[in-house]
Amino acid sequence: MFARSCANGFVRTFVLPLSRLATVAGLAMILGPAAYAQEADAERTARKREPIVFTVDVAEDLAGKFVPTMVKPEHTQPERGSFFVTEGRIFPAGTIQGDGAYFDPNQTGHIGVWICRGTHLVAAHEIPAAPLWVTTAQLYVLGRQGKEQLATEGVEGSGTVRRIVTGGTGNFAGWTGEQRQTFLGFNSRGGVNLRVTFTLRPPAH
Repeated sequence: MFARSCANGFVRTFVLPLSRLATVAGLAMILGPAAYAQEADAERTARKREPIVFTVDVAEDLAGKFVPTMVKPEHTQPERGSFFVTEGRIFPAGTIQGDGAYFDPNQTGHIGVWICRGTHLVAAHEIPAAPLWVTTAQLYVLGRQGKEQLATEGVEGSGTVRRIVTGGTGNFAGWTGEQRQTFLGFNSRGGVNLRVTFTLRPPAH
């Protein structure tokens, strides 16, 4: 799974506890191989149903990737109702230090691409003072081949917001949950720096 290849940036919550390992080993000695196989199968099934939690950093390349649509031809900045598309890169959690004012989104070490489209809730000059800035759909394209993807919906602004994880592809196919997004600051390209924690629940079947 991709998350394993980027373990330094991901926190996985379904690691088998040592006490549970001891219990399984004990059953194997007492009840024999057949009972151990049944216990192991039950353990694997239980782990598949547990949620997973991991965190990444996001750095937007505003100068190079942000494209707005003005509400009126005479407008010189995005106003409430302006559509936009933007893009950035995904890094392991903790890569961006502090507010990341000097962080370059195009530096090496990224583990994916972040694509965002949305609508302004306030005029550009009200950012960052306004509590909520935009409502967006975000796509997290993870890994070298981009097979692992997560899609989210919700509002964005200063501080921390919670968003809906609507689904995914690859090893995340069928998973849904919640995205906890914290605004860290603005980077050297004028874009937002974000710390994002996903809590994902497996498919119901």
